[in-house]
Amino acid sequence: MLFRKGEDEMKESGRRVAVALLLAGGLSGCSHNKAVLELHPAVVYERPRIESISHSVHDERAAGGAAIVTVVMVADPRLTATFDIYPGVADNVTMREIEAGRYIGELTIPPDRSGNTYTITGRVRHAKAGETVIRDPEPLIMYLEPAD
Repeated sequence: MLFRKGEDEMKESGRRVAVALLLAGGLSGCSHNKAVLELHPAVVYERPRIESISHSVHDERAAGGAAIVTVVMVADPRLTATFDIYPGVADNVTMREIEAGRYIGELTIPPDRSGNTYTITGRVRHAKAGETVIRDPEPLIMYLEPAD
């Protein structure tokens, strides 16, 4: 047990000497314009978070217009945000940040698109931390009532 404690102390002492030599070598290199030793902490990024997503529809198709779908997402600020409407309506529609962490995007649905239930999926992306995806819990239902 005593021998083990002395061995651990020697290892720790050896580590301290190695760090001191590295620092001294780096500093002496600085004074002679030769080498610089830079120590940087590791940077760890958390995945972006999305708090909520919702949508609303302003539908003027019965009057010969179009339907405008507005998607609102609340997430971490200063990210790249997009949404999709599946199946086959839209992919990667750009959203803009209207205030810190509040994103909005709009898509005009053509007058002839109806008769289906669609899913809206939002995503936020950080260049180094990656992407997070959320599905709107409410489906987008686009049925056009026939004119009388």
